[in-house]
Amino acid sequence: MKKVLIIFLAILLFGCSNTNNETNKEEEKITKLPVKQIPDSSLMSESPLSALNIDDYLFLEDVIYVDTRSSKQFVSEGYIAGFINIPFYEAIASYADDPNVLFSMHKIRDEAGNVSVYLGDEGSFKPLYEESVDLLYATFPKDKQIVFIASAGVESAYLINLLKQYGYDASLLYNCGAFTNSLAANVAYLDYLQAKYLVKPIAQYDVNVTYDWGELTPIETTE
Repeated sequence: MKKVLIIFLAILLFGCSNTNNETNKEEEKITKLPVKQIPDSSLMSESPLSALNIDDYLFLEDVIYVDTRSSKQFVSEGYIAGFINIPFYEAIASYADDPNVLFSMHKIRDEAGNVSVYLGDEGSFKPLYEESVDLLYATFPKDKQIVFIASAGVESAYLINLLKQYGYDASLLYNCGAFTNSLAANVAYLDYLQAKYLVKPIAQYDVNVTYDWGELTPIETTE
């Protein structure tokens, strides 16, 4: 009788334990992004998000997901479900004073002529229109976490640096890394075989998008 009672208690205890474990697994559903260990960093190599884990952090409430590749890449190469396309070089900034973008990037030199701020670094951006900064604020809310992805992570880093330059909290801005072109040990999402939310490219369409900021007020430069 004692053996039967002991076996019964063991089954009961282990049964309860398994039920609790199953419940805990359901409760462990991811509801927020991981904390950046280097809050001020814009680099994909220092980001807790990458092609290898981004699928686990999609569709979260109050998180904005931005694909910075060109509109043509977005359509022809595919994209991650939930990401919106805001092309960095087509709409946000360029290396030259392109009237179709809001900012230009310039090297900053010190009094000795040495470069102190490189292209794409925080401080290298100059608005081309009086409305450029206001449009930046309207496009990227300052109180939201934003996840960026790029061809190889570069456009995302530049955009994070631009936002930092205008007062954004870098701890809320994540460089998810490379969608198309992997660098060194970093994996491109397109090449990640376990990608669950890859929206396949639309091969039958060729997209050419241009942006016209003609109604904005240009900032006259003396350079």
